[in-house]
Amino acid sequence: MLSELFAPFISLISDSIVRFGYAGIIIVTFIENIIAPIPSEFVFPWAGFLASQGKLNIWLISLSGAFGSVVAALVLYYLGSKFNGPKTRQFINRYGKYIFISLEDLEKAEKWFEKYGPLTVLIFRVVPLGRTLISVPAGFVKMNIFTFSAFTFIGTFVWSLILTYAGFALGENWDAVAKFLDKYQHLVIYAIAIAIIGFGAWKIIGKKPTK
Repeated sequence: MLSELFAPFISLISDSIVRFGYAGIIIVTFIENIIAPIPSEFVFPWAGFLASQGKLNIWLISLSGAFGSVVAALVLYYLGSKFNGPKTRQFINRYGKYIFISLEDLEKAEKWFEKYGPLTVLIFRVVPLGRTLISVPAGFVKMNIFTFSAFTFIGTFVWSLILTYAGFALGENWDAVAKFLDKYQHLVIYAIAIAIIGFGAWKIIGKKPTK
């Protein structure tokens, strides 16, 4: 379960945000996107609780999270663009266990990217492991860096805002957000994926000239 797996990180995350504020959120979010086991499902609801106490601002929390995510994603994108597939796979196969990423995880992300293209960058912002992985195959294919950055920012900002507001609304029960996602996250991911793909299809159909 997420809550049990990430328990050792919760205290560190909480202390960092309390001590450093928005800078702490940027740092934690950056690390979260590089090293998989730090989940935003704990970061933003906790920050939202602090916002309910008047210590932080919901919008600045979400912007800070989006900024940290974009910087981290660009680092991974750069690595993916500079090192070809076999070299990256060799690195993951040898050192992936230290950042909780397996070769199988990377291959799944690649298949998603091949199937759904740039939309995968948006969809994977809500997936704990996926948000770390998806930047690498985007770098492999040299996805337009401005589109990549924009999709990463939008996806992260929206997800961060939702989690932050949930923590703000729940107050001292902020950890209920993580517990809910622990149980139903797959449904949330499917719903968001369907919504994004549906919106993309609607935009494409809408651009077709009428006869």
